[in-house]
Amino acid sequence: MLKVVKTLTDVEWLDLEELEEKEEIEMCEAEKRWLEVKSKEWEAEGIKKGIEQGIEQGSENNRKEMYRTMVDKGFSISSIASIFSVSEESIRKLLMKA
Repeated sequence: MLKVVKTLTDVEWLDLEELEEKEEIEMCEAEKRWLEVKSKEWEAEGIKKGIEQGIEQGSENNRKEMYRTMVDKGFSISSIASIFSVSEESIRKLLMKA
C-alpha cells in the first residue's frame, strides 16, 4: 500500500514539474514574441524619426542656400528677413552654421 501511495505521489510530482516547465517555456515564447513585436515597433519609430530629421535638415539647408544666394546677389539681411517674415537673427544664425 505504501508503495502505491509513493508511486502516485511521485507521478503527481512529475506531472507538476512538467507543467511548471511547460509554463516556463510558454512564458519564454510569449516574451520572445513580445520582444519581436516591440523591436519592429521601435525600428519603425526610429526610421520615422530619422526621416523627419532628414526632412528638417534638408529644409534648413535649402533655406541657408537661398539666403546665401540672396546675400551674394546683394540683398541685405533685413530685406531677406522682411521678404520671408523671419527674424534677422534667425537668418544670421543659419548662415553662420557650418
